[in-house]
Amino acid sequence: MDRSSRPIWLVAVLLASSSGWITPHVFASVKEFKQPNAYAVVIGISQYSEEVIPRVPYAVKDAQAITALLEAQAGIPKTHIKLLTDSKATLSGLRNHLGEWLRMRVKPDSTVYVYFAGHGTPNLQTQSGAIVPWDGHPDFPAGLYPLKELEDTLTALPTKDVIVFLDSCFSGGAGRSVLPKGARPMGLQYPVLSAGQVMVLAAATGTQISSDYEKAEHGLFTHYLLAGLRGEADADKDQIVTLRELVPFVRERVAHTAVEELNREQTPTLLPGEEALKARSRLPLARVVAGGDARHALNQKEQELKALEEQERRVDEQTQLTAIQQQIEERKKQIEEKQKGIEVAKAPAYQAPPVNLPKEMAGKDGAPMALVPAGEFLMGNNAEADSPEHRVHLDSFYMDKFEVTNARYARFLEESKRPPPFHWEEIRLPGDGDRPAIGVDWHDAGAYCAWVEKRLPTEAEWEKAARGTDGRRYAWGNDEPSSLLANYNWDGKRTWQGLSTISPVGSYEAGKSPYGIYDLTGNLWEWVADWYDATYYRLSAKENPTGPAKGTMKSLRGGAWLTLGQRSPVTRRNFEPSMNRQLYLGFRCVQSVKP
Repeated sequence: MDRSSRPIWLVAVLLASSSGWITPHVFASVKEFKQPNAYAVVIGISQYSEEVIPRVPYAVKDAQAITALLEAQAGIPKTHIKLLTDSKATLSGLRNHLGEWLRMRVKPDSTVYVYFAGHGTPNLQTQSGAIVPWDGHPDFPAGLYPLKELEDTLTALPTKDVIVFLDSCFSGGAGRSVLPKGARPMGLQYPVLSAGQVMVLAAATGTQISSDYEKAEHGLFTHYLLAGLRGEADADKDQIVTLRELVPFVRERVAHTAVEELNREQTPTLLPGEEALKARSRLPLARVVAGGDARHALNQKEQELKALEEQERRVDEQTQLTAIQQQIEERKKQIEEKQKGIEVAKAPAYQAPPVNLPKEMAGKDGAPMALVPAGEFLMGNNAEADSPEHRVHLDSFYMDKFEVTNARYARFLEESKRPPPFHWEEIRLPGDGDRPAIGVDWHDAGAYCAWVEKRLPTEAEWEKAARGTDGRRYAWGNDEPSSLLANYNWDGKRTWQGLSTISPVGSYEAGKSPYGIYDLTGNLWEWVADWYDATYYRLSAKENPTGPAKGTMKSLRGGAWLTLGQRSPVTRRNFEPSMNRQLYLGFRCVQSVKP
């Protein structure tokens, strides 16, 4: 999932000049768009020397694509481009090529391009970011390449323009970012990159995730950066892509795709601001190659076909596995019958005597809880590839009527001494006490529930609490979402506007579930107990399923303030790394009914 690519996930365009902003050569003919004095250092690290550092799946491919584009469309001579991938991108390699190699070659009229794709990490002491070289490790700052050093090195070059693309993450949240041992994700503001003669096009705001885009096999931002430079951003059709054309193209495409396909918000951000863009609006970046759009579209379609073929192969394998499992179970039954030598009539399933349970109760934390009675319900939705419909029986349980609030979470922090969640410093009590706690990871949520002698709900429990037994699409029924029913991304343009973005719990009386539970659609994605597995529904237990035994991602349910209404039915599944702390993540607890 999800460079997550994450809370600043950064892809930046940095332009610095010792004498102010100077536009690269604009030639009379588009066909002659050349930069004979330009140089580029392109870096991509997918596999690190330390195996404990997660792979960055598309970093090398990203770097190779940027290299090809700089030669073919930015007019940089091939001999002026240095490509460093994986083991060639050591700390000494970065310093040598970004420093000495460039300094020995560039001239006053040169333009320098730098691209990096790989892991970043936060420096906990300086609150700034650093690039992780191939031989680096976040626990050892001396082996990292600080962003401040990168800026100082490039600013010192005897040249007029430097353009840098950073496709990396520096918050430590997940994806293209790693943390020192024992540290928590943090938000970085990058004052160095946004000062003076610097322009930054960041892949996301400081509180968002920057994502990998598996469909295109690139980072999401880099995918549209490449698409724009190849010609899709050429709004005036003059065969030259300028900075003013590229920025809105990338911003709009990334934001739309992140919400529509990845169920998260990611909005590229321009620093220091739009006024700086106006001043440099005609800065040319690349020429459009004839037929480039068609070739790129063909490549996209080929990639989509490849992805569909892979998906079909996995489905076929899963179908075969299911059939074999059924044969195994049948054979076991036959052997048991032979061993017994007799036919044993199956006794009817045990039915517990009815118990009169109160419809509501208060948890140990004082939170009101609603009863979800035992019984069978329809789980899943055949319109979603990872959630085919199936019948599930659950025992009775109680669920918090509201998401866990800041007021209750504050008491937990005071007693447990657990580190506060992401952006907790923005919380003002008691004023924000009735808003749901945000920025908690899966471990935080589980710890709170255990503290009050509860637990996180399973996916099955969460879905039954939301849709009841009538198979409804949303918690309130089958009517499409509206602002009277839920807090969601009603216009497709919502961004984080502080805590007012999140509704106080229980704000939508008309949007509650059949059991009187609030905010199960919208407001915040909610952590549940299960590991995520796209194929689990095909093999899950029919009674009280608890999810796969292991996995790499934890499941989320319910949608959030940034989720489009049509993409937030209560059957929709989502997932995140268990350590992720974001402004769209919250939780609520459940409690089993004791026999």
